[in-house]
Amino acid sequence: MKKALFGLLLLTPTMAIAQHAPTAAHTDPATTRTREIALAGGDNFRDIGGYRTKDGHSIAWGKLYRSASVGRYTADDQALVRKLGVGSIIDLRSTRERQTDKTPWMQDSGLGYWARDYDLSGGNLGALFAKGTTLDAGTMRGVMIQGYRGFPKEQAASYRMLFDRLLTSDKAVIVNCTAGKDRTGVGVALVLSALGVPYDTIMEDYLLSNSTLDMEALRADAGMNAAMSALPADVAKPLLGVERAYLDAAFDQIRKDYGDVDTYLARELGVDSKALQRLRKQMLR
Repeated sequence: MKKALFGLLLLTPTMAIAQHAPTAAHTDPATTRTREIALAGGDNFRDIGGYRTKDGHSIAWGKLYRSASVGRYTADDQALVRKLGVGSIIDLRSTRERQTDKTPWMQDSGLGYWARDYDLSGGNLGALFAKGTTLDAGTMRGVMIQGYRGFPKEQAASYRMLFDRLLTSDKAVIVNCTAGKDRTGVGVALVLSALGVPYDTIMEDYLLSNSTLDMEALRADAGMNAAMSALPADVAKPLLGVERAYLDAAFDQIRKDYGDVDTYLARELGVDSKALQRLRKQMLR
C-alpha cells in the first residue's frame, strides 16, 4: 500500500504546505542575485549557484536550475529559458506524467531534452478510500520515507544522465519533475554533495521547496484531485511538502547500500574520482 500511495503522490500535488524553510539561501549577498526565478506557467524554478563548498569555493551561477514541470512553461517561460543559456533539460517525470502536457514544446525545442519511459507504482487513492483503508499522518510520512529510500536506485538512469550533461556541456541544465521537490530534490542534493557542499546547506536548498512551490498552480496537472482533497489537512501535509527526514532517508540508504555517496556515484552513475574533479572544475569558482 505504501508503495502505491507514494507513486500516486508524485502525480498529484494539490496543496500548499506552510512549513518553515530557511530564507538565507534565497539570495546571494555577495552578488545580490536571487535564487528564485519567477515564471508565468512554471514553478519552483531555482538557480543552485552561490552555495559554498567545504573548501571555500562557490558554485557558479547559471549552471544548474531545478524546476517543477517544464510541461507547464508558457511561451514567455520558454523564451526566458533560452535567454538563460539552457542547453539541456532532464525530465524526471514518468511516461504518464508527461502525457498530461498540453504542449510538449520541449521535444522539438533544440534544448537537449531528455526523458525516459517508465511507470510509477501509483494506485488509485479513491479506491483505497472505498476499501475503507485507514490513512493517517504517520502512514503518509512512512510512504514518503520509503519512497525516498528507493530513489537512489529507481532514478539512477535519470541521475546518470543529469551528471553526464553537467560534465559534457558548457550550457546550463534544467532538471525537473512534476513538483520539483522529490525526485528533483534528491538529484540536486547528489550534485551538491558531489561538489563538496556541506550537508546542512544541501538540506537548506532542499527545504526551500516548502516556500517556493505553489501547489495550487499545479492542480491542473493533478489526475486525482478529488481523492487527494478528501484527505484531512494533517494527513496530506507529510505528502505534499518536504521534510528533513525524507532527504535523510535517501542518504541513509545510500550509506547502507554503498558505504558513502562517492561510491554510489561511481557504481550507479559512472561518476568516478576523475569525473568529480572535472565536475568541480566546471561548476566551482
